[in-house]
Amino acid sequence: MGPVKRIGGRYRLQAPLGQGGMAEVWRALDERLDRPVAVKLLFSHVRPADRARFAREIQALARLSHPGVVPIYDLGEEEGRLYFVMELVEGGPFDRLGPFEEGVEGRRLLAAALEVLDTLAYLHQKGVIHRDLTPANILTTPEGHAKVMDFGLAYLEGAEPGLTRTGYTLGTPLYMAPEQATGGELTPAVDLYSFGAVLYRALVGAPPFGGEHDQAILYKHVYQAPEPPEARNPAVFPGLSRFVLDLLAKRPEERPKSARLARRRLRRLARELEARAYRAARGGASRSGHYPEGPLAPEALAREEVARLEGEVAWPAEPVGEGGRLAIGAGRRGLAVVEPGGTVRYLPAEDEVTAPALFAGGLYYAGWDGGVYREGRRVHAARAEITGSLLEAGGRVFVPSRDGRLYALEGERLAWAFEAEGHLSSGATLYRGLLWVASESGWVYVLDPVSGKLRYKVEAGPIHVHLPAAEGVVLLPTWPGEVHAFDPASRETLWTFDLEGELWASPAVGYGLAFLAGWNGVLYAVDLKKGDEVWSAEVGRVTAGLSLAAGVLYVASEAGRFFAFDARSGALRYQASGLGELQSPPLPTPEGVYLVGLEGRVWRFFEPE
Repeated sequence: MGPVKRIGGRYRLQAPLGQGGMAEVWRALDERLDRPVAVKLLFSHVRPADRARFAREIQALARLSHPGVVPIYDLGEEEGRLYFVMELVEGGPFDRLGPFEEGVEGRRLLAAALEVLDTLAYLHQKGVIHRDLTPANILTTPEGHAKVMDFGLAYLEGAEPGLTRTGYTLGTPLYMAPEQATGGELTPAVDLYSFGAVLYRALVGAPPFGGEHDQAILYKHVYQAPEPPEARNPAVFPGLSRFVLDLLAKRPEERPKSARLARRRLRRLARELEARAYRAARGGASRSGHYPEGPLAPEALAREEVARLEGEVAWPAEPVGEGGRLAIGAGRRGLAVVEPGGTVRYLPAEDEVTAPALFAGGLYYAGWDGGVYREGRRVHAARAEITGSLLEAGGRVFVPSRDGRLYALEGERLAWAFEAEGHLSSGATLYRGLLWVASESGWVYVLDPVSGKLRYKVEAGPIHVHLPAAEGVVLLPTWPGEVHAFDPASRETLWTFDLEGELWASPAVGYGLAFLAGWNGVLYAVDLKKGDEVWSAEVGRVTAGLSLAAGVLYVASEAGRFFAFDARSGALRYQASGLGELQSPPLPTPEGVYLVGLEGRVWRFFEPE
């Protein structure tokens, strides 16, 4: 930086944030308002004509006012160097929200993407085309909100010729639209393409095209079709994959007609992602136990019995839902489907059904006979009973069996089968693009979901429950009560917490905490990164998995007690008793929390209107 440490008589430069060919960016303190800001300071070698154009452009852009645009606070000159002051956004680039996971992380990523499209709709309405959207030019706040910045290449409708051409670059090749690369007409569709490339990178962890040099990358943007995102990250569901590919259409007229229409379409996909959380056990493929919606004021919950099933609902059965329907194994009676209104129908199986079912283009379930059924018809037979939950990802259904095999089904065809050492009694977890499968022998196997090949394995101890994953951590909850937090990036154990009692209840993960309960009767909230106890509560023996929604942790004990705790503080917000033995996890939904007792009674705890 040189001798300048304070500019404009009020901005004290504190630390460099980065630099490019024209300018450097500093973190600074606005001493007059006592707030942190970012200062972009042009280098002295920048040509005078470019300096003048840049100043006029900033003045024009400063008139923009939208929550998704990083606001400009000030413009000035210090020792012959032009600078401007803007909001300091400290959360990081847009792609830090990825890779996409089917859970809270995925919902957060799509929420930020919706904000970007809303910002683009505003800019395009104002006659502004950004022309250089990259992950680094879409910053996110620590809370995950997205803000567009760096309008150095923006086209301003009505601007004087040459105003927006700095002469230094025409865009970033990794994210550049084909018509921009070939010098064609530039329309708002170039921003949709570039954001498609940014979103692609966030979803899968890499841009759609790479190459040894810029020209090789640009050639692929113009002539080569990108690999579908779901092929590079199986957690990306088909509708979302198609949306991104439509943004990346080669011809501008084949992309969504506007950012506003693209946002409307993505909003529907965000709702679909929320629905997917209820279709599989434990809130979806990452098995976090964290659901999108639940009661906002659990202190006022009312209770009603909505159905009574014919058959025992025993561990590890748990309800899953779609379109107002609930599906749960009812022992020898088969799979019970509770329709809206409380009527119950049963889908048959040749032996007991306790494995959690799966809604995946039809209702899949499995039984102790080893059969896998779809809507009442047997589509596959394993060699031993199936008690673990089913999982769908990348067009395949994954089925764990007590013969030690994980089966990957494509329709009725067996794609592959992986054989582990020991029984598989819990469902697989999909996280960071890999399948995590726990066996009773003490090993956790990490598999490629496409080929079924073993990537690596971790010795943890015998495991009977799901492996919840979130925020870069996979929990390995062992049956003797030791819970290990595993970092898949470093392949190291972050911490171990001992429950001092057997663990049969799947933990939940959310809000930076891991929630653990077992047979010692104590519920713990543990810091997810450090393993330190944050709060605890006496709840009695717990076999049912823990569930999170809307800042509330729901717990069901074997003694028939139902609790709702504030997830962050541990404050008790609701409790009920006299429900009979409970071994099935609570299911929070927009309509209330569903709870199923061992004897087959189905309750809904809801907020009265």
